[in-house]
Amino acid sequence: MKVHCIWTRAIDGVPMAGRPNVARQIRAAFRAEGFAVRESILRPITATGRPGNPILAALRLLLSLVALRPLPLQCLLFGGRQEALRVIREIPANCDLLYLDGVRCLRVLEQLHRLRPSLAVLTDLDDLMSRRMDLLLALGQPPSLGYLSAAVPGLFGRLLSHPILARLVLRYEATSLRRAERQVAQLSDMVVLISSADAAVLRARAPGSDVRSISIGAARIVNDPPALRAPWRFVFIGTDALRQNQLTIDALIALWRRHQIQTPLAIYGEQQRRYDLPPAVTMPGYAESLDAVYDCHSVLLTPSYVAGGIKTKVIEAFALGTPVVGNATTFEAIEIAPDYPLLFADDESLLPLLRNPAGFAATFVQAARQGLSLVREHHDPAKIQAAWADAARTAAGLRAEASA
Repeated sequence: MKVHCIWTRAIDGVPMAGRPNVARQIRAAFRAEGFAVRESILRPITATGRPGNPILAALRLLLSLVALRPLPLQCLLFGGRQEALRVIREIPANCDLLYLDGVRCLRVLEQLHRLRPSLAVLTDLDDLMSRRMDLLLALGQPPSLGYLSAAVPGLFGRLLSHPILARLVLRYEATSLRRAERQVAQLSDMVVLISSADAAVLRARAPGSDVRSISIGAARIVNDPPALRAPWRFVFIGTDALRQNQLTIDALIALWRRHQIQTPLAIYGEQQRRYDLPPAVTMPGYAESLDAVYDCHSVLLTPSYVAGGIKTKVIEAFALGTPVVGNATTFEAIEIAPDYPLLFADDESLLPLLRNPAGFAATFVQAARQGLSLVREHHDPAKIQAAWADAARTAAGLRAEASA
């Protein structure tokens, strides 16, 4: 089976974190099944060297508004016509399946529907971004550019620092993304999301479309949990370039400062902001290996405030036998046991744990065992690989039947 993947960023030669890590897992799953995989990278209009692209994008935006079919700004950013045609030309004539990396590939999908209507398409939306925008709006938070910050003009980035403009952009993106995601579902033979909660939302919005949920696989699962023991420390992993991580980092630092917590907290990841840290909090930077983070003394502390997707860091920690402390949002779409002992209702209820982790030693052991069992059952790489292979073959089969 011949599969062509179109990514919206490089997935090789970048840190093993977040979306690139998941994308590499998917590609590895295809290859492990014996699929012949080829790849293209769809570039944003600011990276193609065509000076007229921003003007054309502005015109497309205006026309979409006049037609009452607003286009998401991020789809416009990756919506250069010539760039879409370039990656379509790179798809082999004998390709069985096209894999598209997210809603930002909408222009490619539209052109493909016109130029190669018989080609099967599987679109991986990863997270349902319209839902993420709605949640940020509800929290009163500005949008997060993440890896797109390098592709977005500096003036636009500065405008997003203005609260009123930021909320207008968020509201526009939330509305336009809902329409774009429905269109992607209708034009694709199959759509896949990581989170079952996100998949349920899209099924309701795009009835009749084939929408699946495929979770993430753990890169490595230990045979037995390590012998957890004091001295204890809490750790968090994530760059503040992502709004969801930024909210957690700010909340943890505020907890340590307000309550003068003495237990060590290490916040790993490449951080973009300057911090005034309380005495017990450190920022060691990016960790090349999780083994350096999840030693037998560490507990992942990751209360979350923005739902959507699956928290990869939780799966990684469980797979290495590390207990995870979180709230309901942390564990959304993760099949934790009903009696999982480190699920807390709010930040204030964490205080006894943070102040005296030694009193929770037995609880940490129980949580680590439950987490490891969960990963073996739901995030075994072999099971995830089989799910992706089945999705690819099914999507190709659906298109073949429709074209017959």
